[in-house]
Amino acid sequence: MRIEEVLNAQEITQLAKERFQEERATDHLEGWFLAKEIMRECDEQFKDEKDCIRISKTLVEVAKKIPLWIGDYHVFAGTQDDAFARSYALINPAFSVDSFTGYCDPVAVFGDIDPMGDITQERIDDLKEYNMNTDFAKALCKAYDIAGENTSEAIFFIEQVTGHLIPDMRPVLKIGVDGLKEQIRRHKAAEADADKKDYYDAMDIALDAVLVIAGRYEELAREKAAKSEGAVKERFEVMADALGKVPRQGASNLYEAIQSFILMWQVMCLEQTPNPYAFSVGNADRIFEPYRQAEDTGRDMTAALLKHLLVFYNVADRSWAISQDLIIGGKSNTGEDMTNPTSYALLDAYYDMNLPQPILSVKLHKDTPDELYESLGRFLFTPGCLTPSFFNDDSVFEILKEKNHVEPEDLEDYSVAGCQEPLIMGKDNGNTTNSWLNMAKVLELSLNGGVSTISGRKFGKSNEENGYKEEVDVLKNIRSTFYQNLEEYVDQMVECANAASEAISLLQVPFLSALMGGIETGIDTRDTRNQGTKYNGSGCLIHGLSVVADSFAAIDRLLEERPKDAGRMLEALRDNFEHDQQMRQYLMKAEKYGNNTANVDDEAAEIAARVSDMVSSKKNYLGNPFRADWASPSTHLLYGYWVGATPDGRMAREQLGYGIDPLYGEAHSGLGFRIMSNMKLPFEKMNGGCASHLGINPNYFKTSSYEEKGLEFKNKIIGPLFYNPKKEGISPFYLYVNVTTPEMLRKVLADPKKYAPSGVYIMRIHGTFVNFLDLSPDIQEDIIKRLDMESTSM
Repeated sequence: MRIEEVLNAQEITQLAKERFQEERATDHLEGWFLAKEIMRECDEQFKDEKDCIRISKTLVEVAKKIPLWIGDYHVFAGTQDDAFARSYALINPAFSVDSFTGYCDPVAVFGDIDPMGDITQERIDDLKEYNMNTDFAKALCKAYDIAGENTSEAIFFIEQVTGHLIPDMRPVLKIGVDGLKEQIRRHKAAEADADKKDYYDAMDIALDAVLVIAGRYEELAREKAAKSEGAVKERFEVMADALGKVPRQGASNLYEAIQSFILMWQVMCLEQTPNPYAFSVGNADRIFEPYRQAEDTGRDMTAALLKHLLVFYNVADRSWAISQDLIIGGKSNTGEDMTNPTSYALLDAYYDMNLPQPILSVKLHKDTPDELYESLGRFLFTPGCLTPSFFNDDSVFEILKEKNHVEPEDLEDYSVAGCQEPLIMGKDNGNTTNSWLNMAKVLELSLNGGVSTISGRKFGKSNEENGYKEEVDVLKNIRSTFYQNLEEYVDQMVECANAASEAISLLQVPFLSALMGGIETGIDTRDTRNQGTKYNGSGCLIHGLSVVADSFAAIDRLLEERPKDAGRMLEALRDNFEHDQQMRQYLMKAEKYGNNTANVDDEAAEIAARVSDMVSSKKNYLGNPFRADWASPSTHLLYGYWVGATPDGRMAREQLGYGIDPLYGEAHSGLGFRIMSNMKLPFEKMNGGCASHLGINPNYFKTSSYEEKGLEFKNKIIGPLFYNPKKEGISPFYLYVNVTTPEMLRKVLADPKKYAPSGVYIMRIHGTFVNFLDLSPDIQEDIIKRLDMESTSM
């Protein structure tokens, strides 16, 4: 029996909406805690096994013991809930900028669970203490010890990550787990290396975990069927029959493919619980289209089934599984457009559900059909509706080929991990958020003899140590001092980041590795001695471009016009302009990036080029380059809090510019000039990614229908930005927008029942979208500020 014989598309959609409301009513997450307790037991039970075998057997035990359930609204079995905690700071309503301390504490997650039932505080404290004394926690703490005090005021941060990855589920959907196991056995038989043979055994065992989960869900589905009647009974029978087949075997139709995908995803996340931020789907339209096509499933039914996949990505009351990206569209290696019927069905599913997760991204290219832009119009111009991220294939292909040395046959398989990082699906471990660099803080220290104007603490060399006797000499030599200091901090950051990667490598991931090329290599994805994925790098997210560029321009102007006021300016910065507002006004009148002004735009391009080269010259744990990523996923706000007043007139603790964008309020000449400034940046060097946001006033779009507005958006925004004939070299390749006004968002906050009666009003926060009403006041205000309507006036 097929699901289409039991329910129509409307009925399946209604179940998806009921299922989402059921999920949003979940205000506690303890599955991860139970999984960690099972892992602790297994540490003792399998202590004599090799690490990879112990970890695989542990995953199977978690699959056997973790509580499972199927509710009345499920069309597919599976959940991510047991892999996540109520942790993500930026969607926590209690979050405030001054409370952010980075991601340094390996057991901080234990503060995100409250005692409930038999989960007592004593039990929580006991498990926390155990995890604090693991080899991983000790190694991670040593990595942060290397950083010393540099992370205390956000000169840089580091993270222990491999979460921003894109597994390739296509093989398992096609040949099933049994097929993967057969491949593993063949590779093991041909392998002479004993360690690799053991690792093949580990992947083989780890894959058993998803078969255990599928079997348990099948039993639950049959129990639900036995207690039900009519269409409900048949629905659970269809589910049980599918679970008896997939993911053990390959999928034959769309329903089976989605069910197989969900269970593989569930176990992949369980392997890295808690908080495996942030796996991404990849090109979902290409993944599922063969299975839609197999039975010629109609667009409405395809969309209805995919709505349940979207609900799966929403965890509990605030959709805590943040930054999981799903992308559609794009071109092939030979230039043909690859949108297909599933692309449009996915858009239908997203629009109707309008959920906080997963992120929707769209690949565009010069020959993207107008039909796709027309379909996107409804997203862009419906208030409170999610808006996709946009990626320019024509640029990304060239960057990946030239800078990341991606082979031509793999280019069409690039996708987006997390917010905006381009990776090759199933082949690329980019460690994308491994390090975070705050150029604005380095500038502050360079101007003040290594002393923080926030705290008065000394972090770097004094003016005397740098050879400067007069304050005017500090300003005359600010560029050389800045770049020299930056190089030293980057070296320290790289050492710490590599140490963090060494720490996370202790937690091997054989299940994930089977989806990331491990079957070919026999090496763990996280291995820091041998490369387990075809492509590898480490990311560095770089903050403060516009602040530094504008500051250099202001210093130049002061030295030209008022060199005797050098000391006065530096004193005004140290005093946060409290006693010298005239100096602040003078500095604010200097040229600002984003207004098509040559000297400061050229400065921004020079900074971006030099710092990108600096970062990419550094090597990660495998000797591969770090990747320069000019993005700041709300960290422009967090890092700005630790930066004192700067020569552009920005006051202490104010946010930095977002990504490659001008500082809010400083690009006041309109969208055309802002794009002209943007075009001067060296995008070919931003191989880790970049981020840019436009706040768009919907009143500039005069056509009546959504479809017409979608084409207007193509012609007014995407064309000039991505495909501008005046741009030499690589064009910009990433954009997200919020199409609204500050006045509208303030109305939503003042009267949510009127403007968001469903309780959900979707806005972009950075590379992801969230329910605006879920956010802390700090982040809500940041979104409103960065709409910056003057900078995008037409």
